[in-house]
Amino acid sequence: MKNLSILFVAGLLLTSSASLRAEEAGSLKVSEFTFSFAKPWVQQQVTSSMRAGQFLYDHEDEALADVELVLFFFGAGGGGGTQANIDRWIGQFEGTPETKTEEKEMGDKKVTLLTAKGTYLETMAGAGPFSGAPKTPKADYTMLAAILPSEQGDVFLKLTGPTKSIEAMGDAFLKFTSSPFAQ
Repeated sequence: MKNLSILFVAGLLLTSSASLRAEEAGSLKVSEFTFSFAKPWVQQQVTSSMRAGQFLYDHEDEALADVELVLFFFGAGGGGGTQANIDRWIGQFEGTPETKTEEKEMGDKKVTLLTAKGTYLETMAGAGPFSGAPKTPKADYTMLAAILPSEQGDVFLKLTGPTKSIEAMGDAFLKFTSSPFAQ
């Protein structure tokens, strides 16, 4: 009977542990893409109707700033073309930032990736990028962005924050971006 009790308690612990892991992981469907995520990504309530998804990358290292990832989706033909978005994102930096643009094959898609480093011009919280609201210069910032093409409408991912924080989680951004193709 004692062994049966131990097995029962062990089973409960395994079940609650699996439930905890299930709650820490999730997925989000945007257009034709289903993104998979797990901690340290934390899904958040979107703060704008323009956003299809919003996540916080929760750095365990408290010396690093937690960083927000935003997914945008505007439907077929919406959101502008690839180059227009790259130009707009680079334009969110002061002067001429250091940039790198590349295409990566993911599944049967050519995903465009952008890295931009410099002084980011942050729009006041709650104001849209086209609002004309004052912008606060943020030195030594990096943006990672991706455009996933789709006939249903491209999906745009954008992550901006202090360079040290972004560099510490760059692989996690790429893993998140490529997650729809890993299934």
